[in-house]
Amino acid sequence: MLGVDDRLVTPATMKWVKVGLVAGLATIPTTIALYYILGLSVDAALEGTNLIRTWLWALAGLVLLKAGLAWLFRTGQFRASSEAKLNVRDQIYKQVVKLGPGLLGKRRTGEVANTATEGVEYLDYYFSVYFVQIWVAIAIPFFLCAAIFSIDWVVGLWTLAGVPLTPLFVGSSARGFRRISKQNEEVKNRNSSQYLDSIQGMATLKMFNEGLRRGKQMEEGNEIQRRLTMKLLAVAQSQFVFLELGFALFSTAVAMGVALYRWSGGHMSPGEVVAVVLLSLEFSRTLLLIGEFFFAGAMGREVAAKVIEFLNEKAPVTAGSGRNPGSKPGEPVHIEFRNVSFSYPGAESPALSNVSFKLEPNETVALIGRSGSGKTTVTNLLLRTLEPNEGAILIDGIPASDLALDWIRQQIALVPQDPFLFFGTIAENLRVAKENATDEELIAATKAAELYDYIRSTPDGFDTQVGDQGMALSGGQAQRLAIARAFLKDAPIVVLDEPTSQIDVETETLLNRALARLTANKTVLLIAHRLSTIEQADRIIVLDHGQLAESGTRAQLLAQGGIYAGMIRTKREIEERSRGAIGRAVGSAT
Repeated sequence: MLGVDDRLVTPATMKWVKVGLVAGLATIPTTIALYYILGLSVDAALEGTNLIRTWLWALAGLVLLKAGLAWLFRTGQFRASSEAKLNVRDQIYKQVVKLGPGLLGKRRTGEVANTATEGVEYLDYYFSVYFVQIWVAIAIPFFLCAAIFSIDWVVGLWTLAGVPLTPLFVGSSARGFRRISKQNEEVKNRNSSQYLDSIQGMATLKMFNEGLRRGKQMEEGNEIQRRLTMKLLAVAQSQFVFLELGFALFSTAVAMGVALYRWSGGHMSPGEVVAVVLLSLEFSRTLLLIGEFFFAGAMGREVAAKVIEFLNEKAPVTAGSGRNPGSKPGEPVHIEFRNVSFSYPGAESPALSNVSFKLEPNETVALIGRSGSGKTTVTNLLLRTLEPNEGAILIDGIPASDLALDWIRQQIALVPQDPFLFFGTIAENLRVAKENATDEELIAATKAAELYDYIRSTPDGFDTQVGDQGMALSGGQAQRLAIARAFLKDAPIVVLDEPTSQIDVETETLLNRALARLTANKTVLLIAHRLSTIEQADRIIVLDHGQLAESGTRAQLLAQGGIYAGMIRTKREIEERSRGAIGRAVGSAT
């Protein structure tokens, strides 16, 4: 209906749209009948007959019917808008989940959040004001002209002559209005993203004394939005002045003048003149509707276009057929990367090129390499947030593309470098991994993750608030909470993405103990920079510029004298220079 994508509406939305449409259309003949009876009553009164007494119940019934239809019209509009608003927010969230982390590389978080909140409010206005009223506004002139024609054809012709002026004026200004509303929506999304970035990065802004400059940028963005908003309001007000104050009064005056002229010539009765004048006033209702839904329709269409553009984005991975391996739940699994290549859109060179390796059950494999060598890409491919351009990833011999996404992700516990913690309590953040986890399971998981002593020392225990993005916890505590989540999930595959890269030596000792418990009898992929962490691996894979450069045990790679051996030499040289510098500093101090 009206070119709106089916994904923006639900059966419940369309049900209430139809209710509002039927009520709105039924109001028109009801009004015509009411005014016509009033006109007859005027003629009867002039002839000395009290027709109102005869038609009293009919008049009362028509008035009540008109009031009831008006209530039903508004109810249908707003019920349709509320159903549509909830549906669109659900659709946006489902699309965010479907696209996964790849979304962040294309769109700013604030833009998506603004579309799902303020933008959807404009859709609410669109459905509640525009979606139904446009049809009612189109129908009113035809009903009224037909009614006036039946009373007097001359007045009907004059009335009909002015009807095309309204869509001509609206159409002439619609293009400019759409252009401004599109710019306004883009600026609003950009300002919302800037605001969200500034809040999340407040510590960095303060550290570099950038708060004032950032504030000035936001002020300039808000000023641009204010000017565009004022332009929109100027167009809307011009509509109001021309249509509602000018054309509406003019059309009524013309109808009244022609009707009086026809009455003076004996072609119309006084009652018919009254009925025509009352009916001509209903043309003002059409113009009021047009002035009201013009702004809502333009803004709603722009938001709808952005929502549809977002919903049309293709997910980076296919859903799979739902086939699952025959391995028993909890058993370690076999993983194989077979000739895998992947390139990011627009990149000059591939992130991975013809990479092949295996992860055996009960084995810890360390994946190392310089920044940009492809380690993160390997993780995302394994988690199925990306899909290889060439080659295949096999889990227990079955291509991952043939497996259900939910099943794959159930088999993997991820301990990221920067774990995301939601605003809420420690217990709520732990239950992200297992919704129905008991208190005993939470205690066991946090003990295994070396976090329980900290929790026990806090006044609120597991009800301790972690703050926005875990700001109330230290880096080591947040990392151990992520490890506790992995314990609760108890998946057969564990991916450790540089879990000890940003913590002190003492905390690293606690983490290493916890990680040793977590990875026992698992298939483990360890991505790390710290050589002390890498040394715990059974096997080491070295990536270089997206290609597999070396693979083997620590002893084998040292014997080869390649990249890994060079990293060890560099580490030792740095440590020796550091010890020498400390010794010289101590000697000079004494």
